[in-house]
Parts: sequence; structure tokens; C-alpha cells
Amino acid sequence: MKLLIKELREAKGMTQKELADLMQVSFQTVSKWENNINYPDITQIPKLADVFGVSADVLLGMKPLHVDDAPVKYDEVTYWNQKRDVLKVWKQFYWNEDYFRFFVREVLRPQKATNVLDFGCGYGYLGQVLLPLLPAGSSYSGIELDQDQIKEAKEYFSETPYQHEFFEENIYDWRPAKQYDLVVALFLLSNVQNPQAVLEKMKQSLTPGGTILLMDANEEVEQAGYYSGLEKQEGGMRQPDFVPLWEDELSRGERDYRCGTKLPYLLKQAGFRNIQARISDQVIIYEPSDSSKKHQGDDFRYVYSNQDARKGGVGYFLNHGYSLQRANEVTTFYQKTSDYFDRGDSIAVKTSGVYFVYATL
Repeated sequence: MKLLIKELREAKGMTQKELADLMQVSFQTVSKWENNINYPDITQIPKLADVFGVSADVLLGMKPLHVDDAPVKYDEVTYWNQKRDVLKVWKQFYWNEDYFRFFVREVLRPQKATNVLDFGCGYGYLGQVLLPLLPAGSSYSGIELDQDQIKEAKEYFSETPYQHEFFEENIYDWRPAKQYDLVVALFLLSNVQNPQAVLEKMKQSLTPGGTILLMDANEEVEQAGYYSGLEKQEGGMRQPDFVPLWEDELSRGERDYRCGTKLPYLLKQAGFRNIQARISDQVIIYEPSDSSKKHQGDDFRYVYSNQDARKGGVGYFLNHGYSLQRANEVTTFYQKTSDYFDRGDSIAVKTSGVYFVYATL
């Protein structure tokens, strides 16, 4: 049995000394409780539970711990500012560059200069990869709430010949002054609390007959497309099923893990027509023994180690409805995977689950 003393103490922002003073024991005693060397006396359990504001069942790991019941607001700037460096590295794993060129030139096949509007543009990544593939005279505009991201985008595009314009505004408050030929969004609808409202804003921004292009993921596809040699070496240890975690996020109004596959339905409901979809062809092979892939391997490790769930530990999963036993199993998998990735003979396969869904108005 493992009591959740450390997780609850840290969630309260307490030190071991502060908890020890409240319990009238030494901080060494608290340390032994947290490291399963000794257990509190049965008479101390109710007092510990009262200190943390939980039931004894939660303290004993018999019921899920919800450290913070407030949902994460993925459509606000604060979260993404914390992830900015990781996202810049992660972008290379969205899709293969040759596939993206093929998609724009052979599938979308723009025939004339195209005015592009990017919802939630960040530092203008989509504009950077799109404009070189569009006919001469095309322009790029972006809506973004984070002024630092807009500043970075402006600095980049000021060094290019492309016409550009950026609006520092919340996408829900957006009122277009003109209409655009192509409206795009990358990993946006899966992270907003009201995708229907955002799609309505996109409709208002699009010229009649214009094209909307939405790119988003299906985490289940990526989960099904993952394999590492650890599975063989650990006697069948497979990647855990993360659907319960994602379902909990969805129920809390945080993000939609299957949004990529749902996009055609959302577009149909919003009144778009000629709805079509493709999926990225990228499969990442992590193989540190191959020196030619060192840069990609280092980036893959960096992104993997900075996943929310990976960094959150046991408390992250307990907060999303996992039992203590299940949370420990998942974090053990993460640790063993991290150790395995450190070895020169490791190998892993990761499939991209990015959907390209496009339609006309």
C-alpha cells in the first residue's frame, strides 16, 4: 500500500517540515511515510486526511484524487506560453515536408494569388510553410492573442517579400473586416471549448466558394501506431491505454483527443460542403544507433520527456480519475521507456495522426 501523502502535501504547497509540525512529528517521520519505510499510526489517518481536505479513502489511494478540479483552459495563452519551446521542436513531427508540398500543390491546387487567414496563428508557422507553395501575390494574415507570438511573426515576415497582417485578438471576439480565399487552423479546434463558435467565425471570414483547411490529430490513431522494442524485452509490456485519460479531459471540457476524425462532422454541421479528408503519411523511427538520425532522435526525446502526462507523474493521472495502482503502472511505463530510450540499441515507431480536412463554403 502507498499512501498519497507526498502527492497531497505537494498539491497543498507544504514542505515536509510544515506537515510534520501540523502532525506533531519530526520531518524525518514524514519522509519515512512518503518513502514507504514506515506508515502513520491508524489514529493519525483521520488527522492527515483532514489536513489535506480529502477523505481517508483518497489518502489511502482507494478513490481517485482530484488535486485541482478546475479544467485546463487550452484556449488561453498561459498554457501555450509554457509549451512554446516544445511546440517549435514538435512541428517537425506534424508531417513530411514532401507530403505537405504534394497536398498544397496537387490536392488544393490553388490557381491564383490566395489570401490566407490563420486562426490561432502563433508565430506564423503555417504562413511560413504555406506561402512558398502558393501562387505569386498570395498574402498571409493571422489572428493571435499572444502579443509576443505576434511580435515574432512580424519579425519573420518583415524579412520576406510576402504581404502580411496580424491581429492581436481573441478568436471568439473576431469580426472580419474583409473575407479571405483560404481559412486555415492547425491544432485549434481540438483545444477550444466551443469549436462550433470558432467555425462560425471562420465562415464569416471566408469568401463564397473559398476553402477552409483544418489540421488536427486523433490521439487514438497515434496510440495504435506506436511500438517500441521495450515491449519485447519486458515480456509484453505495451504502451498503456490512454483513452481513459483523454476521455476525462474531454468530459472536463479541456480538449478533444479525436478531433481530427470528427472534423468532417463539425464542418457538415456548420454548413460547409465538398468535405474531404486526408491524413499525414509521416512515421517516425527513433533509432539512436543511427548517427544520421541524431538530430531527429534528440528532438524526439525532448518532445517525449516534456509531455504533460510524462512530467505530471502519479498525481497527474490520479487527478484524471486513475486508481493509484493504475497511475503507478503508467508512470512505471514512462520511466522504463525513458531508460530504454537512453540505450543505444533502442528503437521505437511513432505514427502521426494528423488529419487534413478541407471543404468549401
